[in-house]
Amino acid sequence: MKKIILFALVITNFTATAQESVLLRLNYNKGDKYLTNVELNQNMGGQGEMNMIMQMNSTVSSADDKAIILESKIESIVMTMNEGGMAMNYDSNKSDEELDPMGQMMKSQFDPILQATIYNTYDRYGNVLEVRMEPKPLPGMEQFTDNQNAINFPDEEVSVGSSWTSEVDKQGMKVLTKYTVSKIYDGVVLLDISGTVSGLATGNINGKSTVNINSGIQEASTIEMTMSVQGIDMSFVTSSTMTKI
Repeated sequence: MKKIILFALVITNFTATAQESVLLRLNYNKGDKYLTNVELNQNMGGQGEMNMIMQMNSTVSSADDKAIILESKIESIVMTMNEGGMAMNYDSNKSDEELDPMGQMMKSQFDPILQATIYNTYDRYGNVLEVRMEPKPLPGMEQFTDNQNAINFPDEEVSVGSSWTSEVDKQGMKVLTKYTVSKIYDGVVLLDISGTVSGLATGNINGKSTVNINSGIQEASTIEMTMSVQGIDMSFVTSSTMTKI
């Protein structure tokens, strides 16, 4: 009898969880502050590899029904790179004297982005409306902050098994991403992420994300992208966390 009751409780709990539906929206409030940590690992086979850790502080400077503006400053960048057998290391926390000549050269490239303020504008669905940096850093530096913590939410409520897609054309590549709800519990939605890359590069995307239901932020995400570009196979793994402070 006890086994039957326990089985019934399990089934009831599973049914309730499976039927739960939530509406995902960005619910930033003016004055909210967040800390974002990003770790990027890039492997290009015989061409080399790059590992980077970045920390960023953000403040919501404006929030209404139409747009949310997030002002961010990158606090630190630590990078190791091996390209063509040449090793390069950079740590923004170190002084010029502590860096080797290659690190000092990289410092001259990264200093503008560390001094800049990044303005990310979103709508409540998480769509990126604008990204700008002031003062404008060196060309190409915006890749480190573009689409910061961005995810596009669907119009309707979602439940376990729900899925939606987003498509982005960027730098000659079309990135199609699919989000599928795998679990809803304790105030978060767990997403399985898959997708494809086409155009100048071809490849696949796999990952997972944890979205806070109340705020809509991605508390944690890990994305792996494998691509082939002009016969060169490469992979990118990006892990990030975002916490309110």
